[in-house]
Amino acid sequence: MTALPAETDSRNRTIGVMLAAGGAGLFSLKGVVIKLAFAEGIGVSQLLTLRMAFSLPVYLAVGLIAFSRLRTRPALKIFAAAGGLGLMSYYFSSWMNFEGLKYVSAQLERLILYIYPTMVALMSWIFLKDKITKQHVIALLLAYAGVAILFGAEIGHQGPNAWLGGGLIFAGAFIYAIYVTASKPVIARMGSTLFTAFGMSVASIAFLTQSGIEMLVTPPPPVTANGYWLAIALAIFCTVIPSFMIAEAISRIGPGPMSAVGGIGPVVAAWAAVVILHEPFGWPHFIAMALTILGVWLLAKPRLTRTAGARTW
Repeated sequence: MTALPAETDSRNRTIGVMLAAGGAGLFSLKGVVIKLAFAEGIGVSQLLTLRMAFSLPVYLAVGLIAFSRLRTRPALKIFAAAGGLGLMSYYFSSWMNFEGLKYVSAQLERLILYIYPTMVALMSWIFLKDKITKQHVIALLLAYAGVAILFGAEIGHQGPNAWLGGGLIFAGAFIYAIYVTASKPVIARMGSTLFTAFGMSVASIAFLTQSGIEMLVTPPPPVTANGYWLAIALAIFCTVIPSFMIAEAISRIGPGPMSAVGGIGPVVAAWAAVVILHEPFGWPHFIAMALTILGVWLLAKPRLTRTAGARTW
């Protein structure tokens, strides 16, 4: 007995929501692992190199399998688009994120990254002439008020460096917003698995080439055993696995609902930062997290109920 269309659609949404929640949770641990790696004396460029070196073989293997199973090969321009998006997300956005984490807490990093849907809404209003409603304005004010509250607390602890760290992470989030917005039509042509594997492989090869040249000029310091384990965890559990989960979630439920479900990310990041890194967590942190999550949820909520023919992010 075949499943009814409504049942199939419901199951598809459920799977998409579970993938989005799991992927957001694993991604949110990235900041904590990076902080631990910094404590081991690993620099930004060195950590990015290890992350990509450990994850590249997995992406290549999965990509080759996905490519061999294609019935219709996408056009060359589709592969070029996937490669460009991979460079934006995995190369440029990641570098800014890693650099920014040197100056701010893992909690603020995750909160800033989580406001990327508000950037998508603003870009849609400016470039696509999408309508901005009262609900949009309220959502934007709530989300940015939350980040501002926690950012103010960070300045008290980190000083002026918080501006540099927050600015770098914000720029990385903006690039990631472009990636999420532009990825859906490419995923539709390639499939989420091949899209992720190909884009990440292109970014990894590009960065490893640059890093290899830098290492010939200036050899990096040795890495401790704990440093290698942290790099492996960062590559596999905080990069490879969630990247496939998020891409599949975007394919199933779209970037708007995916970002709403991703509200679990700041919560997981805050818990891990407090338990593992012993970062402070008080009323400013709680209020900032609540406001930001509520704002993004309000922004993404209409996408959960619109018909299939409506415009999405």
